[in-house]
Amino acid sequence: MRPRCAAAIPPRAATQLPLIYAALEPYAQIWAFDFKGTGGLDPIAKVCARYESGMDDDTAEAGLIALRELRQECIKRAAIIKRLPKHVCPDNKVTAQLARRKGLGLHWLIAAFDECQELFTHPEFGKEACELAEKIIKLGRALGVILLFATQRPDAKSLPTGVSANAGTRFCLRVMGQTENDMILGTSTYKNGIRATMFTKRDKGLGYLIGAADEAQITKTYYLNGPTVEQIIERAYAGRQAAGTLTGHAAGQATVTPAARRDTLLDDVLAVIPVAEAKVWTDTVLERLTELRPEAYADLTRDQLTLALKTYGINPGQVWGTDPADGKGKNRRGIERDHVLSAVTERNAKRRAG
Repeated sequence: MRPRCAAAIPPRAATQLPLIYAALEPYAQIWAFDFKGTGGLDPIAKVCARYESGMDDDTAEAGLIALRELRQECIKRAAIIKRLPKHVCPDNKVTAQLARRKGLGLHWLIAAFDECQELFTHPEFGKEACELAEKIIKLGRALGVILLFATQRPDAKSLPTGVSANAGTRFCLRVMGQTENDMILGTSTYKNGIRATMFTKRDKGLGYLIGAADEAQITKTYYLNGPTVEQIIERAYAGRQAAGTLTGHAAGQATVTPAARRDTLLDDVLAVIPVAEAKVWTDTVLERLTELRPEAYADLTRDQLTLALKTYGINPGQVWGTDPADGKGKNRRGIERDHVLSAVTERNAKRRAG
């Protein structure tokens, strides 16, 4: 299986298709985010390591967190590939053989973002999501990290040019004008006669596919009804059980939502900083949070913790401390306990007033 990065304009059926294909590869991990919130991708959820569906801020934030982690995943995978012997990885990229080697951490990772405009145009999360998506899509394919973006509103805000310009494979169903056509299929494609505007209502499932062959192709997607999708996913689930690759959501592991994490973050941070410690390194706080509630904080990164604390007015500064690794004193980024205590007091006052 060699999936590719893709930007597309499909309805639900066309979005499902590459995910169903990926689901049948037991060593492909799937993350799916449905920002429309109607449950269109629910049949796929059973095999997803991560699955979120909703039009709310929590779902958008979950998508942003996923992009942050995918960026870190790319960095980690690049380091792994660099260390591999040339006879194992001669072209410095993930192959089907490497993806199936358990323990190596180079399995295919397909992350789908349906109605991605809801994330990219989000007033709080959109800018960072755009920047992360562009970085990932440039490097991800060689590292086995594949992004799928789907939208029915093709413009520069809904589908950032930095993302669409770097998409290796593009699929476009019927659009109404030249601008939308070129936004998806590439600059000057309309001028060169590659026109998804020519499709009519009768051409359901027909679209232009670019990047899968030397020339642009008119391709028809397959429509799979609900019962058929369920049967395929059951087969995919069984294959993953046999291979031992069920993880996350698919394995029944509870996902801690951004909202649930926010509700307890301040209290948990305060709990892991004793009164005797006026200032603590951020890394130390993160380690203690993971020990306190691993189900909530095991996937939290230092940058995410810093960003979350900043929303409460807690800004990191230089903190002097002793490094337990070598016993030497060092300056590192950290936070003050009094600042956390003030934020908790202010939050509680607002709750009482509300």
